[in-house]
Amino acid sequence: MQKTLSFSSASALIKECYNQGIKEAVLSPGSRNTSLILALIHFPGIRCVSVIDERSAGFVALGMSKVSKRPTLLCCTSGTAGANYYPAVIEAYQSSIPLVVLTADRPAHLQQVGASQTIQQQHLFGRHVLDFIQLPEAETQNGKENPSDIQEDVIRALQLATSGGPVHINVPFNKPFEPTQEQFNQYVQDSRALVLEAKEASTISVSDLPSHRLVRPELVGLTTPSRLHSATAKQEPTFNTHHKYLNQVLDKEALLLHPDQVQNSYAEMKRPLIVIGSDPTPFQWFKLLPTLAKHPNARFILEPGASLYGWDLEDSKMIKSKVILGWEAWLYRLKHPGSSPFTSIDGIVRLGKEVVNPALARFLSESKHLTQLRFITHEPFEDALTSEPYFITPEAAFYWVDLKKKYTQVTAKDWHNALDEQHGQHLKRLAKQFSHTKNDILTDGAVFHRLSTIIPPSTPIFLSNSLPVRDQGLFAPMWSVDNPLLAQRGAAGIDGISSTALGVSLATQLPMALITGDIAFLYDINALLSAKLITQPLIIFVINNGGGSIFSSLPVQQAAPESMEWFLTPQPVSIEHLAQGYGLFYTKIAHSKQLWESNWAEQMQNVLQTNILTSEGNHSQAKQLNIGKPDKPKLSHPTSTNSASNVRIVEFITNSQASIAERNQLRQ
Repeated sequence: MQKTLSFSSASALIKECYNQGIKEAVLSPGSRNTSLILALIHFPGIRCVSVIDERSAGFVALGMSKVSKRPTLLCCTSGTAGANYYPAVIEAYQSSIPLVVLTADRPAHLQQVGASQTIQQQHLFGRHVLDFIQLPEAETQNGKENPSDIQEDVIRALQLATSGGPVHINVPFNKPFEPTQEQFNQYVQDSRALVLEAKEASTISVSDLPSHRLVRPELVGLTTPSRLHSATAKQEPTFNTHHKYLNQVLDKEALLLHPDQVQNSYAEMKRPLIVIGSDPTPFQWFKLLPTLAKHPNARFILEPGASLYGWDLEDSKMIKSKVILGWEAWLYRLKHPGSSPFTSIDGIVRLGKEVVNPALARFLSESKHLTQLRFITHEPFEDALTSEPYFITPEAAFYWVDLKKKYTQVTAKDWHNALDEQHGQHLKRLAKQFSHTKNDILTDGAVFHRLSTIIPPSTPIFLSNSLPVRDQGLFAPMWSVDNPLLAQRGAAGIDGISSTALGVSLATQLPMALITGDIAFLYDINALLSAKLITQPLIIFVINNGGGSIFSSLPVQQAAPESMEWFLTPQPVSIEHLAQGYGLFYTKIAHSKQLWESNWAEQMQNVLQTNILTSEGNHSQAKQLNIGKPDKPKLSHPTSTNSASNVRIVEFITNSQASIAERNQLRQ
């Protein structure tokens, strides 16, 4: 049988990707990746979607993996196409989100000779990937294929991505890219057989994986070498250098705790505060969190993005009852004299990413006198707050969760009651603040409070960076326990917000909401080109406060008021016309009276209630999100020819100065 070598190489690679758990792929069409695209779209076990803009495609894949915690495959052509993935790759690395970036490349004889659409693609993403593999060109020997010994490297890279992070595989292709008809027919037949014979073990839930599979290898001292099939290419440093750096940093003080020390330190705390930053690892959420919750007086603070897995875990009802709500306002008030249950905290435990809320960051930084335990999450040395914690490695955490723990403390009912009373007081203050008969000026806070009455419980909510992710805890605290909250806190940029939300929607297959600002929305406007992919309702709530109003609350406003025009960037763009151009439903709320009208609110609520599954007992949103559980093998893949009718835009025109004053008032 005659074969096209490029397609043979591509088809073998795609089959191995499937064998290692790849079930979704985001493709951007091009010429050089023709063999890869043909192999992907005709492989029945991989769900493919097409996104023409690689920058947006990177974030769509990121959103899919953020929910599934399985690697999503990205595939693009040669040249600058892959470079457009870089912001999403950085975010994936910073948040330990699994991705496999597959870039097609020109062969060696077209490198550095002035060939079109050719750049240096080796190590394109530098230190922001867990592994890089340069695959060899397909070669022939006496007219027959000479298979290269690359399977081991590919398997290692794919498994490494599953542990939490992006990997990059660069594949050179020679023409012709298209398979012969006989070769193509055989591939389709073989791929169908492979999918139908796939073992049930491939559908194991992330929460059921062994602990060591739920943490990136460099954090447990394992090497993750970058392999390069070229004797002349310079090898990048391995991530084992990070482990060496950790040892060097911690040599001067005994800051690493053994499991027994962890147990003793935690058991001695009478009123511990557990702070969960965004993007905790699956191990931390599903196994460590229930362990911490067994302390009778443990209480929790969750930053946005902490509950991205939902609440399908042991004793979820009990854990929810220990979540502190409305904590931001109370932490700001700690600057003023007076009693607060927060002053009774005698120990702090931290997991997930470093916190970003200013009040919480200041509280942790100023609490050096308390014992602080920091479970290492994404990087070997996580203490940007300089709070001087004791560090707990993943190995110690694995062992500790299996220990039989006993707590002798008596439940501090007065302390629990005081924290719960704080929450009640904050909710009453919000209700008073946002009485719709009180103020005609539309503010960001009023929008949040109104949406908290509209968005149904269990609906996933994606919060944009800048102000929305900061405002949730102040204005809509109940979402922390009622809704899975997702955010992009790895590199914390505003790029790719809408695209990531689209990816989350594709992965959850549930109605969901995105709350974003006008600049973040416009910055990722190409995401709307993919609105036709969305099969369940997605409402994009755009808070238009005049462009970058967060700068008005920063010190630069007082230091250089005459220069603010360079920071505040209102755009003379009609979001309504943009929505019409993309064929999306659009609603505009321009004043407070409109905000409290029932017609639009009931319409949005009904849209989001479509196909929502109510939670019963511990069978909560995580099961609805189908986290870590691939779809059953299908002999077809979705197309991208739908209308964009499932995506709606609601724009709120808010007053930035009144919004800033309102935040300050609630924090006093």
